[in-house]
Amino acid sequence: MKLEETAEKLDEYRLERLVKELKKKSGRGTELVSLYIPAGRQLSDITALLREEYSTASNIKDRTTRHHVLEALTTIMQRLKLFRMTPPNGLIVFCGYVAGDKPGSEVLEVHLLEPPKPLSQYLYRCDSRFHTEILERMLEKGHVYGLIAMDKEEATFAIVRGGDIEILESITSGVPGKHKSGGQSARRFERIIEVLTNEFFHRISERMKRYFVDENHVEGVLIGGPGPTKNDFVDGDYIPYELKNKILGIVDIGYTDESGIRELIEKGKEYIKESELVKEREIINNVLELISKEPEHVAIGIKEVMTKLNEGRIQELVISKDVTFLKVSYVCNDCGYSNFSIIDARDAYMFKLNLKCESCGSTNLNIVEEDITDNIINDAKKQGAIIHMISGGLDEAEMLRNAFNGVVAILR
Repeated sequence: MKLEETAEKLDEYRLERLVKELKKKSGRGTELVSLYIPAGRQLSDITALLREEYSTASNIKDRTTRHHVLEALTTIMQRLKLFRMTPPNGLIVFCGYVAGDKPGSEVLEVHLLEPPKPLSQYLYRCDSRFHTEILERMLEKGHVYGLIAMDKEEATFAIVRGGDIEILESITSGVPGKHKSGGQSARRFERIIEVLTNEFFHRISERMKRYFVDENHVEGVLIGGPGPTKNDFVDGDYIPYELKNKILGIVDIGYTDESGIRELIEKGKEYIKESELVKEREIINNVLELISKEPEHVAIGIKEVMTKLNEGRIQELVISKDVTFLKVSYVCNDCGYSNFSIIDARDAYMFKLNLKCESCGSTNLNIVEEDITDNIINDAKKQGAIIHMISGGLDEAEMLRNAFNGVVAILR
């Protein structure tokens, strides 16, 4: 992976993390402002619109909400003065008093960012939440594939989007299995099976249209299953016309449930090799091979990785998008001793619950925690390391999160 690609993926990752955090935040009332400024729009026009909103907000009856909205609008207008013109892709601003644990603990937050693609839509919204939907659509991955694992009895539908797998639905046919009837009964039974199979194929076709055309615009469809049923479906007149030229391949697999979908991805990887999912699986498999052959060239888990990071030895950093690393610092209120640990955020509750002063054993501690995930990535990048961000759609990704603490480094 080239360094330019790494930088681009890091920017996407940071935006994804920001969106995830913004979606968790809420306001005490309708006092969180979301502002989308299209590319090429004059900032003077936007400022004039915000002044009108300021005038309207002055009439809000609730004193606290009125104060919070007016201060958010003032903050946005002040920040816009720092720009001579709208950035090439436009500008997005999220600003407002985010609610805390109790009334009166609200904190003013402001986030300004240039979107990853040119923004064409203007939006001003004052609500109890930040409106991130437009930004989320911009962050959707380019490569989207439809998957079907099927036989005469069952069909499972899935979408591969970037590095994620989404299982959409599994349906069953009601087609009876093998029978031992002979003569006329056998012929009647075969006709029943034929009718039921035809109906099942039409149901599969309807869902292909819904999932792969109406709800998602896929680049291609990969179909797999045991036996000849998948070929009968493809060769028959069942594929929606919008997808007839998008059938990437037909693959022999053993299952038709979710495990069949995963088998289809593995055995059909040549058909969807541009998918982030396939690339990420290759990255993790390369790491696993290196661990088995040359374990001295791999650091596993956050403690080992931090040690090698401080030594400047990281060549490639493989990190799960789903993990967050915290620096938990404490000062003992009894003896003044201070220290810190770097931990997986999933372990934070139990870690803090069992934390004691290493000097005197006291539990009377002043504890502060800080998200340092971005710091780890930035430090590795400064050392010239290639960064691989792994999504959550693979069994291998699950192993990276659970067995390897969400992070592995290949060493120089």
